[in-house]
Amino acid sequence: MDIAQYEGNVLNITVELSKVSDISRGRAIEKYKRIAEKGAMSCPFCGGKLSLRAGSIREIHFAHLKGKTCQDADAYDTYQTQSRRENVKHSVIKEAIYTELKSQEVIKSNLKVEYGFKEKATERWRHYPDIYIKKGEREFAISVITNVLKSGDEKLVREINRRNKYFLEKGLETIWFVEDRELADDFDKRVMHLWEAEYGLAIKTAADRTWEIFLKDLIKDISNFNIFDLLGYRSHAPMKLDVRSLYYVHSTDDEIMFSVYRMILDEKRQPFRAFALTSGYRMHMSSALIIRDEFLLSNEEKEEQARIEFTNAVTKRLEQIRIEALAKEDTLLAEHVGSQIAAASAEALHEHDIDVLTYLERLKAATITEKEAKAFFRYLVRYRNDLIDYGLTFSEIKRLTRLMLGKINDAAIRYWLVEIEGLS
Repeated sequence: MDIAQYEGNVLNITVELSKVSDISRGRAIEKYKRIAEKGAMSCPFCGGKLSLRAGSIREIHFAHLKGKTCQDADAYDTYQTQSRRENVKHSVIKEAIYTELKSQEVIKSNLKVEYGFKEKATERWRHYPDIYIKKGEREFAISVITNVLKSGDEKLVREINRRNKYFLEKGLETIWFVEDRELADDFDKRVMHLWEAEYGLAIKTAADRTWEIFLKDLIKDISNFNIFDLLGYRSHAPMKLDVRSLYYVHSTDDEIMFSVYRMILDEKRQPFRAFALTSGYRMHMSSALIIRDEFLLSNEEKEEQARIEFTNAVTKRLEQIRIEALAKEDTLLAEHVGSQIAAASAEALHEHDIDVLTYLERLKAATITEKEAKAFFRYLVRYRNDLIDYGLTFSEIKRLTRLMLGKINDAAIRYWLVEIEGLS
């Protein structure tokens, strides 16, 4: 292993040697060898004496004296080998997450937080999570993945799959955090582009299950449409409502933040992609890592806002389709009747005669119908200046509309309210 207890601190021999020049490296190694030989280096886990070895087969490392063993040190070596591919940010992110979770352990009696290799050393696992969590009867494996690149992606995919499967077989629920440099989304097309490794890191949380319930209820109201086709997503194959999450980590000198993305994975084949339910949002680590019955990993207010925005997007697209269909019908009718202008004038006259105050009362009471909402929108397009005759202003109408968008769930009505709210 690369660490030893020395003079009251943990010394990392790799770090220490990186501080000296190549010319001085040999003298530094000999210095630490002599110090170890005189019994000043000990194992941080069991307290046993260590020697420093610098052979041609293995890199320089500390080892227990001949005939001695230490399960924790063996576990540490296994974990270090597993983590060798990660970049320098890995340790920074891992330690920050560990410190945040450890602080909750003090106030929650049924919570345990420990480094994975340290908790499971006696069981001699083949793979260790970065951090092990036990909350009541539930166990979690937290792992941070950095350096996810196209080159070597297949090797990383195999490694992630092995580790994920191993943790699940051991009864742990897995949570993965991915370095933010790999984020590639195109929300205008509702698509997230993924490496195969990222595809396998998407997890399911309580927030994802809430999204599934929301989507099933929404789809009941638009059963004639495929929601993916409706929003312009080009899927590889028919998709199921299996909502998943990806969590990206943003590490700076000042703080660590998480980005939260909800998605539905497409068929697992290249190019790997997913249907984006949200455009993503950031959370401070202290908020994201709150543990209740399970990890919170979400902001409830932002999740609800994202669902409202999703509903509005669906409603708007449905109305676009409806308008296109009506326009087609009007064209066909005009060819036969030749009275499109007269019909439009009659409709405009009818809209001018609507009972504005009655419509407003129905809007306030959330009893307005789709037909009334549509007529009210068309009235405001043409005759909003006449509102002064009723002692009203257009700004008041828009504020009321914005308020009722949070209370009316009917997608058809909400469409016209969104149109009113969007008038300028």
